[in-house]
Amino acid sequence: MTSLEARYRRLLACYPHDHRTRHEEDMIGVLLAGSRPGQTRPHLADTADLLAGAVRVHCRRAFGTVSAPAWRDAVAVGAALWPLLILTDTLARQIIFLAPSIGFGLLHHWAQEPGSILFWARPVIVFALPVLAVAFRDRGIAALGALAFLLHVGTSPFFLPMALPNVALPLLAQLVAVAVAFTGPARKGASHIPWRTVLLWMPFGLIGLAASKVGRHLLDSATNHEIALWKPVPWLIIMAAAAGYAARSVVGRRASLLLFLPAAALGDLGRLPSLPTSLALAQIGCVLGAFAMGTMLRGSKNPRRAVGGRRTHTRGCPR
Repeated sequence: MTSLEARYRRLLACYPHDHRTRHEEDMIGVLLAGSRPGQTRPHLADTADLLAGAVRVHCRRAFGTVSAPAWRDAVAVGAALWPLLILTDTLARQIIFLAPSIGFGLLHHWAQEPGSILFWARPVIVFALPVLAVAFRDRGIAALGALAFLLHVGTSPFFLPMALPNVALPLLAQLVAVAVAFTGPARKGASHIPWRTVLLWMPFGLIGLAASKVGRHLLDSATNHEIALWKPVPWLIIMAAAAGYAARSVVGRRASLLLFLPAAALGDLGRLPSLPTSLALAQIGCVLGAFAMGTMLRGSKNPRRAVGGRRTHTRGCPR
């Protein structure tokens, strides 16, 4: 193999694997036939044309008509995961609410007033019901969850009518649970999720989100502003690792993309444009490192596997 051919093959590595399997030899033949005697490097125009072609192929596969089934499944999977994210957020909030009182004083208070345990656990129970409804695709649990949510909204000062944004995201979790329990397409999307894997990730997500929210409460008033700017990073690292794990699949990559912004918002995502350049690069580096680590966990070479490794039923979907 000449040095020119080797360089052309390195450029062709930007194309999808199956595309190279079918067309690489033909493309190499055409490129070598058009080269000059003694040429050792690709022309700049050929390099630009090959890279542009690779971008076009990837874009057609990612957003073209052929990718529609994968996007539909990704929307279903992302929606089915949303109640779990809301539950994780609720758990983190309740842990932070309880944290100043943890100790024998809290146990004594609960012993004197058992009803306070229910007051603390009520939001957790309310937002656990849609997760169970989605996991088991159970209509009874979905209906019970919707009723519990309505009662919770009516009696909780946190859900005042004027605070509509506080209602919208939890309400979406309830609607997802009802859709998964009562409609076929949403039920099919939920079936792609390996719940054992998700439940293994949930404690790490809870730790990351709680750490972020503790940072919001404690570091906002800190004199060192740069420390406070790190507050969303623990949650972003957890989500990046989970996204990397899901990115081994066709559906998982798209579901991770759809969930990125709402999941980041739950973790009090900072404003990167307003950060010092060095700090912004450090935060991005932490997230990218976590994503890369996630992609290496139990890596799979099969492109047709669902989030976390289960096989999907989507055929012919692009990578």
